[in-house]
Amino acid sequence: MRYIVLIVLLLQLDPCFSKVPVIVHSKQASGATLLAVKELQRYIYVRTGELPRVSNADADNSIWVGTIDAVTIKDQRINQQLKGDAYQLLSVSDRKLIIVGGSEIATLYGAYKFLESTGIGFALDDDIIPDTRINQVQLSGFNKTYAPAFALRGIQPFHDFPEGPDWWNEDDYKAIIGQLPKMGMNFIGFHTYPSVGIFRGWYKPEPVVWIGTKEQFDPATGRVNNAYPILHANTNDSTWDYYPKKTSAFNFGAAQLFETDNYGADYMKGVSNWPHTPEENINIFNKVGAVLNGAFSLAKELGVKTCVGTETALTIPNEVKRTLPKASQDSIRQALYEGMFSRIKATYPLDYYWFWTPEDWTWSGERPGETDFVKKDLLSAVAAAKAVKAPFTLATCGWVLGPSRNRAEFDQLLPKEMPFSVINRQQGYMPVEPAFATVTQRPRWEITWMEDDPALICPQFWAGRTRKDAQDAFKYGCTGLMGIHWRTRNISPNFMALAKAGWEANTYDKEVPADKRDYPVGDLYDEWTTLQFGKDAAKIASAIFQRFDGAAPVSPEVTDYTANFPRATIWGIKGPGLIIANKMPWDSVVKGYDFISEFEKCGKLVHAPSQVANYQYWLHTFYYARAISKVGCLLGEMDTIAKLLPGKKELGDSLLVLRDSTAGVWEEMMTELLQTVSTTGEMGMIANIEQHNMQRMQYLTRYDSLIAAARGGVPPLVLSKEYKGPARVVVTTKRTMLNAGESLDFRVRVLSGKAVKEVKLYWKELGGKVYSSDVVEREGANVYRVHVGEKKTDFEYYIKVEIVGGESLRYPEVGNRTVVVW
Repeated sequence: MRYIVLIVLLLQLDPCFSKVPVIVHSKQASGATLLAVKELQRYIYVRTGELPRVSNADADNSIWVGTIDAVTIKDQRINQQLKGDAYQLLSVSDRKLIIVGGSEIATLYGAYKFLESTGIGFALDDDIIPDTRINQVQLSGFNKTYAPAFALRGIQPFHDFPEGPDWWNEDDYKAIIGQLPKMGMNFIGFHTYPSVGIFRGWYKPEPVVWIGTKEQFDPATGRVNNAYPILHANTNDSTWDYYPKKTSAFNFGAAQLFETDNYGADYMKGVSNWPHTPEENINIFNKVGAVLNGAFSLAKELGVKTCVGTETALTIPNEVKRTLPKASQDSIRQALYEGMFSRIKATYPLDYYWFWTPEDWTWSGERPGETDFVKKDLLSAVAAAKAVKAPFTLATCGWVLGPSRNRAEFDQLLPKEMPFSVINRQQGYMPVEPAFATVTQRPRWEITWMEDDPALICPQFWAGRTRKDAQDAFKYGCTGLMGIHWRTRNISPNFMALAKAGWEANTYDKEVPADKRDYPVGDLYDEWTTLQFGKDAAKIASAIFQRFDGAAPVSPEVTDYTANFPRATIWGIKGPGLIIANKMPWDSVVKGYDFISEFEKCGKLVHAPSQVANYQYWLHTFYYARAISKVGCLLGEMDTIAKLLPGKKELGDSLLVLRDSTAGVWEEMMTELLQTVSTTGEMGMIANIEQHNMQRMQYLTRYDSLIAAARGGVPPLVLSKEYKGPARVVVTTKRTMLNAGESLDFRVRVLSGKAVKEVKLYWKELGGKVYSSDVVEREGANVYRVHVGEKKTDFEYYIKVEIVGGESLRYPEVGNRTVVVW
């Protein structure tokens, strides 16, 4: 018996006995190759429950990982021409696979592509991992080389609203950047609104790029000693028509999600009212610089190119103007660009700095002499970059490629190493800029719209349009494909389309009719719905999503856009996502949501807990969208009655009833939204509804004075502060990789109709047996700050929340979150 036990133990140590392969790499492997090894080990463990062994020695049941110049395995099918981002997956035998890349980053792409074959999906907000485990990792049947259609492939999160990166902390940037290589993407870029501009005070300047001279910062650290008022969206300031409102005053339970009354990114919390103190503005710039240093340093390790920039011609803040000597405009601008570029050089790593053509050029064209002024500004920047030996490449972007007289005009002005890029006009409703075809011998980047800001609080589905833009961009010879966006999870089909198009656009050979704007996406939604809901529900769900993806083309002068998915909001007076006061009867409008009853039937076909959670997310997203439209119809009724109101008590009574009915549907709308909150994007949508639609527009109380005049008084509107949905655990920051020496830090937010008793963290080494636990401290409201501390090895964890009365919640619902340390 002892011999039998010994034999069994020895067999278990033999890789041939194990159901998981050995991960093999050369002793010289480094950087992203070693991350690829760790990722293979982690995800195979998650899928099988068994932690693979890592070795430098060849083995029978194995996955070899490395670059083409490190391959020692002999097989004539290995593609010796691999270079750059290209990689190959090749089954050398039924029990041996090689993942080989033209570079270390390409090897990492190859690892993630292989992991998709195990049933894993990768999205911008998080991984999509099935609950059920597999019994064996399939290594046979692979023989394909992958090469990208575009050299640069990525995202352009747009700063200005809380729905977007304004509410990202360093860990949020790192979480998003960490997902990019999983999706085969390698670019992230940001725009910075300047001090003043066409909106004449609609917005306030932003802190991603600092404007000043070389004398106004420390060249050793990049820390500035002079600044002007700046902000990213926070609930204490007014910008883009989001009026100030304490989060504790948010309604229907939403206040539980915000740990401070003045909520925003951590560097904006506790800041005084606009324009802040000089010390506060300096501090904001320095904190943002530190955030970007951490985020962009990670990007560099992951092969993700980074980009920031400002609009041209450069707007000089008044506080900066007062510090400048008297000199010519050209010399002043060059001195400022030298200061800006030098400060970036000292503060964070950067690959590109882009100059955005003025926003009003797309709406009203150029003012007399403006084009020449912009040209001088660009040449001043080119000279400045040369003078300070800027370690990054200059580029252009904007709402148009160039002036209306010749969109490609700057091609003859600027150095050919400068990439030209542009976002599609009319919030993406117009096709790719055709002038790309006339720009020669320089990189060209197409930036398609993942969503638009008029419908920023509504679902938007633009996968087909994204593919069509990719097809056109490839035909025009573009070398980059990016997507502009604010939110993440609720536009995930669009990101799948973007990521795939970065590698596949050269194969898009279907002709799209002239009266269509969207490339076919049936295969994409089949895959996406299978990942989200499982194969049983995918057939029905895919057909539903395909129906409301995209929109009909529009002419350039049209601004009242529609889409196949109902659009219940529009651009407001000065801000996004304004609920439309709809004069159409609700009985007619609600028919646009008939698809929900079809989607409800899918629920019986969704089985695994994580897929049920995904299904519930989209089901409540659709309920929320329908409630927005119903609120809009009630607002339209209120507007109609208000016009007939003066001096008529019976109309005042009707308007009061409508006000209270609208408030009831508003509560339904918010309760549905709260059941979808899982990223900072949905938290920003809450802020939009509370600060823009309710606080600024006074949608629920705008006619109280008329009601009071007609009735001799009006009872105050009292909105519930209670959350009436099911208890939920919300974690918006989902990092899956840490650098050695980093701590895992994130916040746990709890929505509950009852008080929270305790929040506890449980963690162990990856594949370990024994958990350690810590009580998580409350930060404010129903928000708890998790600090895991520095870990030297990969680990896994879960969170347990105890509610008064006995209810217990777990995050994640099934299994553990896993993190690699490299």
